[in-house]
Amino acid sequence: MIKMKNIFLKLSLVAMVVSSFSACRDALDIDPRQSIDATLALNTKDGISAAVVSVYSRFKSTRLYGRDLIAIPEALADNGFATNKSGRLLSEANNVFRAHFTGTHWSACYNGINQANLILDIIPTVSAPGITSADQASWTAQLRFLRALYYFDLVKVYSYMPGATVPAQDKGGVPIVLKGINTSAGALELLPTRAPIDDVYAQVIADLLAAEAVLTNPGLGANFANKAAAQAMLSRVYLYMKDYAKSKEWADKCITLAGSKLSNAAGYVAQWRNAAHQETLFQFVLASNAENNGVNESLQTSFTTLTAPGGALLATGGFGDLVPTISLMNALGITLTGGNTTVNFGLNAAIGSRTADVRNLLYEPGTTGRGASKVECTKYIGKNGFINLDNLPVVRIAEVYLTRAEAMSTPGSSVFSESAALADLNTIATNRGLTAFSLTGSALYEEVLNQRRIELAFEGHRFFDLKRLGRNLIKAPHYNPVEFTDIRILAPLPTSEVDGNQKIVQNAGY
Repeated sequence: MIKMKNIFLKLSLVAMVVSSFSACRDALDIDPRQSIDATLALNTKDGISAAVVSVYSRFKSTRLYGRDLIAIPEALADNGFATNKSGRLLSEANNVFRAHFTGTHWSACYNGINQANLILDIIPTVSAPGITSADQASWTAQLRFLRALYYFDLVKVYSYMPGATVPAQDKGGVPIVLKGINTSAGALELLPTRAPIDDVYAQVIADLLAAEAVLTNPGLGANFANKAAAQAMLSRVYLYMKDYAKSKEWADKCITLAGSKLSNAAGYVAQWRNAAHQETLFQFVLASNAENNGVNESLQTSFTTLTAPGGALLATGGFGDLVPTISLMNALGITLTGGNTTVNFGLNAAIGSRTADVRNLLYEPGTTGRGASKVECTKYIGKNGFINLDNLPVVRIAEVYLTRAEAMSTPGSSVFSESAALADLNTIATNRGLTAFSLTGSALYEEVLNQRRIELAFEGHRFFDLKRLGRNLIKAPHYNPVEFTDIRILAPLPTSEVDGNQKIVQNAGY
C-alpha cells in the first residue's frame, strides 16, 4: 500500500514537471507564443529562457507568494484578525491544530525545485545558435537564486530555526534534492530523508552566494533575480541563522548598492500605489489579468473589501478576510473613535486619530458590503490595472536597514554597536514621519523589532520573526496565546509524503 502510494506521488511529480515545459510563457516577450514545445524548450535560447521564466511563475501560486506566504504568517502570529467574512484564514488566526501551511506548499516548492534542477542539469550540455557562456551563467544564477528561495520557504515553515528549537520535538530540516527527475524510474528511486536544519541553510547560502557572484545590479530589474536582491536575501538568511556578522556584512553590501532606493515620508504611500514600488529589490510580477488570483484568494481580497484607496465611493470588492489586530493598530499609531477596545473593534470601524507615522495611511476602514467594517490593509489594491491583481513583494530595502539594525543591537552579537544600530533605526523612523529615537540596551533592541513589525506588516514576516526568536505568540485580546514549545509552531508535513516514504519523519505531534 505504501509502495503504491509512493509510486503515485512520484509519477505525479514527474508529470507536473514535464508538462510545465510545454506550458511556460516567455515573460521577456522574445516570442508571443503562449506555449513552448517540450522538444524545443531545452534546445534553443528562447526555449531555455522561457523555461527559466516558468520557474519564476510558479511562485505566483496562491499557495506560495500569491497568498499563503504573505497572508498566513500574519494570521498565525499577532498581526492578523480573521473577520470570518468568507471563512478563509479563520482557523489559521485561531491556530487550530493542523491549520497552518498545507501540504500543497510542500509540493509546490518541490515541484519548483525539480523544475529548476532539470534546467540546471541541461544548461551546461546545450549548444545552440545564440547561446553564450554569459547566457548560461545568467540562467544558472537565476535558477540558483530561485532554488534557494524555495528551500528557504520550505525550511522556515516545516522546521525549527537555528538557535531556536525545542530539542525534544526537533525532527530536522527538509530533504535536499539537487538533481532533476524526469523519469518514473528516477522518481521511484528517490527516497530522501530530512536533512539537518543547518545543512538546509548551508544549501540556501551556497545557492545565494553562487547567484550573487554572477548577478548584476539592477540586472533585468526587480522582477528578476539581481545582485542587490541576492545580497538582501543573504542578509536575511544569516539573520535567521543568528550569524550577525555575516548578516551585517551582506546588509552593508546591499545598502551600499541599493540603499538610495529607500523612500522618504512624503513619497512612502505613493510608492505603494505605483506599478512598481521603488524600494522593491525583488518581487514576482503579475503582468496581466490572466494571472489574477481572483476574488477568493488574491492578496487584495484577503486584506481589504475596498476596490481602490480612499474608499472609492465604498464600492465592495473583496472580503477583507484578515485585518490588523488591536495590538498592531496600537503599534501603527491608529486609534479608533472611542479607543482601541474590543467593544469598539466589534463596531463599524471609525478612525479617531493617527500618529505622524505615514505607514498607518496604508490602513483605512473598509466597506460594510461583507459585514461590519474593519480597518483594513491596502498595500495590495490592484495597482496593475485590474482588481485583485498586484505584484508580490519578496524583499524591500527597508527590511535590509532593519536587519542590519537588529544584527548590531542583539545582545551578545559579535558586531554589537548601539550607535550604529540606532542610526539605522532612525533612518527608517525619520523616513516614515517619526521623530528620531534616543534609546540604548534592551529598549533599543525591542524598538528595532517593533519597527520591523510595523514596516513589514502584511508582507509575510511576523510569524517567522517570532519563530526565529523563540518567542511565544501573544495574541490577546482576540485569541489565546501559543507558546513556542507548542507543536503548532511547526506545520505538519503532508501525510501522503510521510506515508509514501518511510524515511521521512513527521513533525512531533502530528
